[in-house]
Amino acid sequence: MSSERKDSDRSQVFPSSSDPEAHIPRLNIVTLVGRIGSTPAPKYFDDGKVVVSLSLAVKRKYHPLERKVKNIKNGEEETDWFNLEIWGRDAEYATKYVTKGARVGITGSLACDGWVDRTTGEKRHKFKIVVKHLDILESKAEADLRSGGRKPYYDSDDEDNGPYSAGSGSFFDS
Repeated sequence: MSSERKDSDRSQVFPSSSDPEAHIPRLNIVTLVGRIGSTPAPKYFDDGKVVVSLSLAVKRKYHPLERKVKNIKNGEEETDWFNLEIWGRDAEYATKYVTKGARVGITGSLACDGWVDRTTGEKRHKFKIVVKHLDILESKAEADLRSGGRKPYYDSDDEDNGPYSAGSGSFFDS
C-alpha cells in the first residue's frame, strides 16, 4: 500500500509527459546596469498609454585572467548597447527623473520586433528589453556633477579657492 501511495504522490510532483522539456522552467529575465544613452522622449497614444524608448550602454567587464589571455588593458572594455522599452508609470518616471548618462539598473524581458522593410521587402528584426523595473543608481549630487551643474564642495564664485573645509564652520579660517 505504501508503494502505491508513493507512486501517486510522485505523479503529482512529476506529471507524466512524453516531452522531456515539459519540466524545464521557461524564464526570460534580463538584468542590466549601465548608463542611459539618450534623453527620454515619451510617446503618448490616443488610449492614454505612454511608452519611452531608450538605449542603455553596458561596459563588458573581464576577469583579470581573461584580460591577460585576451591582452585587454584596463580602460579598454567593450561597450554593449541595448534598446529599452518602458511603459506606463515607469515611462513617466523615467521621463521625469532619468537623463542622458544616468546610471540605472533595469530588470525586464527580452523581446523581438519583426517587420518587412518597405523599400527592400526584406524581413527585419530588432531586439529590445521590455523593462519591468527601473532603478536610478546615482544620487542627485552625482547627477548634478555629471550634468555640469555646480561642483559640490567648491565656492560657486571662485572655484580656484579649493574645497570648503569640512565642518569647521569658518571658526578656524583666518
